[in-house]
Amino acid sequence: MSVSEQDELLLNAYLDGELAPIEAARFEQRLAKEAGLTAQVEARHALRDSMRSGLAEEVPSDGLRRRIIASISGAPERKARSWARSWPSLAASFLAGAVLGGALISGALNDQGREDVASQVVSAHIRALMAPQSIDVPSSDRHTVKPWFAGKLALAPKVVDLSTKGFPLVGGRIDVIGLAPVASLVYSNGKHLISVMEMPSARPLAVPLEKHVEQGYQALTWSDGKITYWAVSDAAAEELKTFVSLFQAAAES
Repeated sequence: MSVSEQDELLLNAYLDGELAPIEAARFEQRLAKEAGLTAQVEARHALRDSMRSGLAEEVPSDGLRRRIIASISGAPERKARSWARSWPSLAASFLAGAVLGGALISGALNDQGREDVASQVVSAHIRALMAPQSIDVPSSDRHTVKPWFAGKLALAPKVVDLSTKGFPLVGGRIDVIGLAPVASLVYSNGKHLISVMEMPSARPLAVPLEKHVEQGYQALTWSDGKITYWAVSDAAAEELKTFVSLFQAAAES
């Protein structure tokens, strides 16, 4: 099957993860209906996997690294060695800057309009439901889910066990809200899934529970002054409110 030029652009952007959540959700709706388009996606996945499988990771030697630095800087190799020794410090500085930048971006989410963030949160939840795999780390063990986020986010999420309360943990994933990656925990409520997204609070103030309705989904948000939480689901409103009450109590204990 041949695809149009527009579909070719959409297909490549989808595979590269460059589509906005709403656009990705709409494209995945088409995939569910158009077998030919789905076949094109699977064929490209297979091609990429086959190309990557033959690639071996090559790590440059210390000698090569010193020669490259010396040739770029015009400095003698003795000075290049000094520069090479400073690489770990430079890398650590870059990493610290990246983490700080991520925290600032995440905090900026709280300065956006609540309705805008609610729309993005619901869109991320819907997109995950429509994806072939809605969870990055499937596990009912919070001691498996919480460490999975380590090193991936500026914020370590709170992961609570509510299995004895009728809301078992089923896993976690990373969503992007605005420009910031956020932790999303996934709990089940019968046939319904509940996504709990956690992001740094911009202001050190507790915010009481607020309710938003987007595209038929309930979204409840609150803050403890350090973390802003969003819980979204298509479960009954009372069930979601009960879940949030249990989650708050467990997170504070």
